[in-house]
Amino acid sequence: MKLKKIIALACAGIMFAALLAGCQSTGEKNYIVLEDNFGSEQYGIGFRSTDIAFGLEVQKILDEMIADGTALKISEEWFGKDTLLRDASYLEESAAPEGDNSLQAIKDKGYFILGLDDSFPPMGFLDEDNEIKGYDIDLAKEVAKRMGVELKIQPIDWNSKEFELNSGKIDCIWNGMSITDERLEEMFFAKPYINNRQIIIVAENSGINSKEDLKGKVVGLQEGSSALNAVNADPIKDEFESISQYPNNVDVYNDLKAGRIDAMVVDEVVGRYIIEKDK
Repeated sequence: MKLKKIIALACAGIMFAALLAGCQSTGEKNYIVLEDNFGSEQYGIGFRSTDIAFGLEVQKILDEMIADGTALKISEEWFGKDTLLRDASYLEESAAPEGDNSLQAIKDKGYFILGLDDSFPPMGFLDEDNEIKGYDIDLAKEVAKRMGVELKIQPIDWNSKEFELNSGKIDCIWNGMSITDERLEEMFFAKPYINNRQIIIVAENSGINSKEDLKGKVVGLQEGSSALNAVNADPIKDEFESISQYPNNVDVYNDLKAGRIDAMVVDEVVGRYIIEKDK
């Protein structure tokens, strides 16, 4: 039975650096994270609602990786600390229904396809060799290895991720995806694996020191993202001058630096990584 509730919630390389340099920053401004935020959430891996056996097998292997220290090593390589949620409860089914052959189907074809937004560092992004790297990618590679199948990675339009999954173009969405009521309705999630917040990034000395200071301002974020959901759920959005939506978070950050927006709302793990690498 699905839980009908909102869950209470390393280097990027030359190519990523080039994207961040797109607005020709002079280095005269620093960008900071406000203490205020748009709420906490948790990341999960999304599977088709019919693929419970496959999803539970991935979760079982992840639990083994947490227990034997492999997942901790990957976390420390990307974040310098342990970011893993341990002993998290199952959000939905903990046993596959009779007749669910989704795991066997993956084993029969010998691979599973991971869908992602490939401009979402440090979870998944293109490096200087045009290869997709990231925290989630390293976790998924180890899961596929232990499962005895190949991992295939497929960039997708994040705004159409549910269609990409349910049409069979990909087998899971594993890309720092926040768990929401709406996504629980459309996908299967086993357990959350990391905590996150929706943070606000502004230029230092911008005069924006709190969420209340966003009144009359232009706020930028990624289309189809949990940042958009979080902002839309907050009454203060009605007092913004406008909300600008972009295909990816690097574009949002570049427009913040170019002065075309006043603030950026983004997943904390991504936003802090972008700021650090831009320095």
